[in-house]
Amino acid sequence: MKKFLALVLAAIMVFAVAAAALAEGEVFLWDNFDDRDPNNKPDFGPNGANIWWDNWANLRAKNEEGALKIDYRPKEFDPEDYDTEEEYFAHAGDWMGNWGEAVNMWALDGISFCKYLTIRIKGAEGGEEAKLIMDWHPEDSKFYAARFSDLVLADGSHPVITTEWQDLVIDLEASGFPGMTNAFHIRAFAKCVIWLDEISFCEAVAPVDATSQETILAGLTAEETGKPGDLPIKDFLAELE
Repeated sequence: MKKFLALVLAAIMVFAVAAAALAEGEVFLWDNFDDRDPNNKPDFGPNGANIWWDNWANLRAKNEEGALKIDYRPKEFDPEDYDTEEEYFAHAGDWMGNWGEAVNMWALDGISFCKYLTIRIKGAEGGEEAKLIMDWHPEDSKFYAARFSDLVLADGSHPVITTEWQDLVIDLEASGFPGMTNAFHIRAFAKCVIWLDEISFCEAVAPVDATSQETILAGLTAEETGKPGDLPIKDFLAELE
């Protein structure tokens, strides 16, 4: 009997270890852009979740060999649009190039807040991280934004975009972002071209309780950083000159 119980206990422990390993290795796909015209929003993404909207502003986008090519064309200052440069920069969120999607991640079974966001990306010239901003709002009342070059990778370094494909594994907590969202943007405050091939979350840290807006908000423990236009865009542009 003791041998039998020992075997049962050993089996349970093996199963538990295997289950934990599966949970640790689980990946929540955001989008992979395969076989998709980016100028026509599909009802559902490749992860099966509804795409509420995709947002294209001041750019040209196309599908190129299964990847999304984004040619950012932010608007330059024009006194016909803004009386002063101060007003122009105060409305930076309007004139920046913006790619973004709202995907109903809360509807996915077993969705979790995660430690990492992986972005497969390349640039036309390299160095595009200095011209980009990543921002998202998991709910309408929460906003997070950071310059792409200030994000923190899993190894503690900062992103550097090159002309070759690479997987940038972003440490969300270290970068000041919550571990999941349903609205995601990459904006540009200077002209540049990038390609995106796949975006995904991994290394679950806590399940998302999507039973109500209150429970979702309770899980968003990262301190808000504000909207992208709140960042010092004028200073960022000055650094590029």
